[in-house]
Amino acid sequence: MPFWVAAALACTTDQDSTDLQGPSSKTVLDLVDVKTNPTSYEWFDFRPNVQKLILSGAAETEHVAILWYTVADGSVGLHFHSKTESVYVIDGTQTDAKGVYATSTVYFNPPGSGHQISGSSGFFLLAYASPPDFANTASIGEYTPLRIDTSDPELTTKYPFEAKATGLRAFEAPLDSTGGMSGQFIEITSAGAEQAFTGNYLLVLGGRCDIDGAELEAQRLMVTKTIEPQPFRVKAAAEGACLALGVSF
Repeated sequence: MPFWVAAALACTTDQDSTDLQGPSSKTVLDLVDVKTNPTSYEWFDFRPNVQKLILSGAAETEHVAILWYTVADGSVGLHFHSKTESVYVIDGTQTDAKGVYATSTVYFNPPGSGHQISGSSGFFLLAYASPPDFANTASIGEYTPLRIDTSDPELTTKYPFEAKATGLRAFEAPLDSTGGMSGQFIEITSAGAEQAFTGNYLLVLGGRCDIDGAELEAQRLMVTKTIEPQPFRVKAAAEGACLALGVSF
């Protein structure tokens, strides 16, 4: 078992979900609280039985949001993605023609892709380089999503993490450069290592990360309040291990 997984199992929660730590340009969100107390947040009706919480940007532009299927077999009609779409499964499952995406899976659909979602439930962290297009579905082409199970104990050995410094490695997701989005996995196993990241959000996947001075455990998200990418500073917290996913427009 990787050290960052052991650290994640050992750490305890001491941060309130409403705590907005760090610079004023960013928000800290507890995804555990989102799924257990969803009615405490300001959702809007996206589709029948599907609600959306905008975290940055706006519905009609590129944005970061959380999707909530309020019924057990939620669905979204066929739609086209002109730019890259990123989906992280917070809790539940999402299903389309490419398969079933379980909790802790992140997948990236490339520009020119599209899908119809059915039989889905739970909460999903979304990043759209361009909002879903329900009109131009004839433009959908053949594609293969990039799918990564972030709970896989072999994640950091299965993918080509590159050493950046002692105790610091990173993996750049191989995304289409025309899609308007990039993704990076950051692994820190030394308390002295630090990574600079410029993007729109950082999600802690394992261990305990110090992001811009805020100590965040797994399932904590730091997201920019505007759509413009912002600089983040990432270190391991006291446990000495941290694994995070960063997404940038």
